[in-house]
Amino acid sequence: MNPAPIFIIGTERSGSNLLRLILNTHSAITVPHPPHIMKFFAPLEGNYGDLSLPENLKILVDDVLGLVNAHIYPWEHQPSAAEVIGNICPPDLLGVFFGIYNAYLRQSGKQRWGCKSTFMIHHIARILAACPQAKFLFLVRDPRDVAASSRKSIFSPFHPYFTASLWRQQQLAGLRLYDKAPNSCQLIRYEDLIERPETTIRMICDFLGEKYEAAMLEFHRTGSAQKSESLCESWGNTASPILANNQKKFMTELSPAEIRLVEAVTGDLMSRFGYPLASGIKTRELAYKPSAIARWQYKLLNMLWALRAEIRSMRHDKNYRQFWRRRIFLIRLRLRLRFMGGFLRLS
Repeated sequence: MNPAPIFIIGTERSGSNLLRLILNTHSAITVPHPPHIMKFFAPLEGNYGDLSLPENLKILVDDVLGLVNAHIYPWEHQPSAAEVIGNICPPDLLGVFFGIYNAYLRQSGKQRWGCKSTFMIHHIARILAACPQAKFLFLVRDPRDVAASSRKSIFSPFHPYFTASLWRQQQLAGLRLYDKAPNSCQLIRYEDLIERPETTIRMICDFLGEKYEAAMLEFHRTGSAQKSESLCESWGNTASPILANNQKKFMTELSPAEIRLVEAVTGDLMSRFGYPLASGIKTRELAYKPSAIARWQYKLLNMLWALRAEIRSMRHDKNYRQFWRRRIFLIRLRLRLRFMGGFLRLS
């Protein structure tokens, strides 16, 4: 096994599913669809008590595996608690995360695993402390296109202001890593990936220390890509070849006011990544912070668009029931930990 795991970080709706499928096609790399273990369990980790105690750690492992079992993209390989517990280091949530991915790797027959949970961008320091050789692929997309795409996806914020604010927060975290540890982090623009796929994929392989394989460009023919597209509308086009023109959609899908809003929040960082402003916004207007009234208006619209996306998902997504199964699992888990003291009987 290669001891250097791969993390795709950035913001959702930036092409991370595309990059996951490309890497997963490599003969040495497996990148399962992420159940977002750290996203859902990091806020709950403290409720499990002293994880150096085997009984507490076992409860955490069982609960995390419950999330994996409720995943909206069912894994081909389901690790057992025994496989995970025997490979946890350090004895904490991140150790459980590594144990699960290592168990999946052994069952896959490949040599190296990757994680597509872009939310791992919030856990960079912790990952590097536990695994200094980890490699990060910092995937960036024009925030205006991210906002246009997010409004139609059940997995993301819907209002352009909230999408842009999240994009800004996560890009700042990625840049801190990129500037501080360039040997650990490779910056990839989504637009470069779709315009010059072979060149960009070769660059990624060089960074990872892996040999480029032409089959990586045939990712759309794999069972994983076919499965992804069939399960959820938000994962559309994953079973299609790379679409070079899948950019600048914001010009027709966002209003001029929405484009200006996204640029007001993200414009100073957009220039860092080579995205020119389109609205003629002034420098003094950048890093915009809305009034309390405007923020409530954004929240109301966000709720309405979320309801619309929920209805659409219910009608079109084959994994919609699984989506609710995961929601119910997490609700019950949080209630148990909060009100029933899931770990209190263990000291």
